[in-house]
Amino acid sequence: MCFWVGLLLLLSGGFHGHGLAGHMHVGGGDAGGPGFVPILPLMVFVTVWGGTGYVLTRFSVMTMLLVVLICTVVALLVGCLMYVVLARVMTRYDSSMNEIDYDPSGLLGYISIPALDGAVGEMKYVLHGTMRSIGVRAEAGQQLSKGDRVIILKVDKGMATVTLFESEIGQL
Repeated sequence: MCFWVGLLLLLSGGFHGHGLAGHMHVGGGDAGGPGFVPILPLMVFVTVWGGTGYVLTRFSVMTMLLVVLICTVVALLVGCLMYVVLARVMTRYDSSMNEIDYDPSGLLGYISIPALDGAVGEMKYVLHGTMRSIGVRAEAGQQLSKGDRVIILKVDKGMATVTLFESEIGQL
């Protein structure tokens, strides 16, 4: 019975792309990798366990306890092999997002809307090959004119604190 149920689930997944099992994962995590136990290796486990049990009870004279033990070991090996293959295929091109990769502090950009007399302006900068913009405030006493090159010191609530690039180079 286990063999036929597992085979039915596997075949429905092959024909429909998702099967009777759906896209559900048991367990899972927030690390960006595969879930703890994806449903496909479980279906493979049930199918192999049922098929091995059928063959061993039908064509051998082993005791039932030994048959269950051998079926479990064989099904665990095949299920684990399926999990390892799926984990490698699913995470091969995984590029998890890290918050530090999107922190613009220290990036060089230019002022697109001037910030004069403590007003809010805008700067443009490149992050991961994409042109982005952010609101800016100058450090105390600085006037930011259009086209000035600036460095982002920190970002707080979507507003960047910047300093002029030329003043930083002059201090070196």
